[in-house]
Amino acid sequence: MARPEAEGKRGIGNPAKPLLSLDNAGTEEIEQLKEKLQAQEWDLETQCQAMQEALGELEESRNRYADLYDFAPAGYVTFDEKGCISEINLAGAALLGLERSRLLGMPMTVFLDKGSYKLFFDHLRSCRLTTKKVITEVEIISKKATTIYAQIISMPMPGAGSYGAKYRSIITDITERKLMEKEMSRMERLNLIGEMAAGIAHEIRNPLTTVRGFLQSFMRKKEFAQFDSRLNLMITELDRANSIITEYLSLARNKLLDQSLQNLNTIVQKLLPLLESDALLNEKWIVTKLAVDIPDLLLDAQEMRQLILNFVRNGLEAMLPGGQLTIGTYAEAEQVVLYIQDQGIGIPQEIEQKLGTPFVTTKENGTGLGLPICFSIANRHNAKIEIKTGDSGTTFMVKFPLP
Repeated sequence: MARPEAEGKRGIGNPAKPLLSLDNAGTEEIEQLKEKLQAQEWDLETQCQAMQEALGELEESRNRYADLYDFAPAGYVTFDEKGCISEINLAGAALLGLERSRLLGMPMTVFLDKGSYKLFFDHLRSCRLTTKKVITEVEIISKKATTIYAQIISMPMPGAGSYGAKYRSIITDITERKLMEKEMSRMERLNLIGEMAAGIAHEIRNPLTTVRGFLQSFMRKKEFAQFDSRLNLMITELDRANSIITEYLSLARNKLLDQSLQNLNTIVQKLLPLLESDALLNEKWIVTKLAVDIPDLLLDAQEMRQLILNFVRNGLEAMLPGGQLTIGTYAEAEQVVLYIQDQGIGIPQEIEQKLGTPFVTTKENGTGLGLPICFSIANRHNAKIEIKTGDSGTTFMVKFPLP
């Protein structure tokens, strides 16, 4: 009996070793799991750190592009389907003359010249229908009351084929370019007329001189005494034609200049008695404000007299009796300025834009060559003419560079 008991005890005790191995195996698996979890935790931490760095870079990139958007030299604007401003950068807000927050939701037409309304809406419609880039030039009147020539380039945003479309646009100030184009066009016209004048003036003058000589000889004969008034009228008209030809010659680009060191004050003072007599005949007055010690300039004295005379006579004709015209000089920033200021009613805007163009005049008997001649003379002296006009009068400034 003892043996079976011993055997039974031995049978019961046999599983002890396998249980211990199972415990060891479980411990090893747990340790392996811990290591894997720890490795995954490290991987997650690394990924999180990488994601945070990527987010930081994205934020930095977003801020960088936001700065590029806001401080770009051109205006970036988003228009809605009605032509109202949905988004605009700082450059665009500066161009229109209002704070960005006040511009959001405003119609672009508020800032457009009336003549540009149709151009703007045609621009948006073409952009929507073609779904391609469209370029249009318009005139913008900013809240600072200045007129700006602007170029609008627009591209439709997704969904542009239907109502509710939006348009990304770039608005660029091209005022300087437009003014330069106008100046170049005006100078080309002046040069063309000058070349024509130089080519045909002498050929025209020869027959005019002959006709005038015959008319004068007829006036000395008794049998033509009854026609004296008519002969005088013909001679007067011939002289007028000859005067116009002389003015044409003043526009010639290749006209030779007799330049020497001259002082503008001296030229004005020598011409002043003639100018004052013209003014007094029409009950008007001339005053001078000549700066002391302005430097001498390389000038053609005869052309300067013609320039001053043209400006002064224009100013006198623009004023009512009792008006005062001022002739002045001063020096500034490496240049000498001659100015003629009248107290007339100012120059109409439609005429101001064409000043310097031959044959543009508001005078009933004017030739429209006086101001073009002044512009041509200034150009030959490398000078610039600036004009300020308003209800209280007009000021012409001729700015000569120092030699």
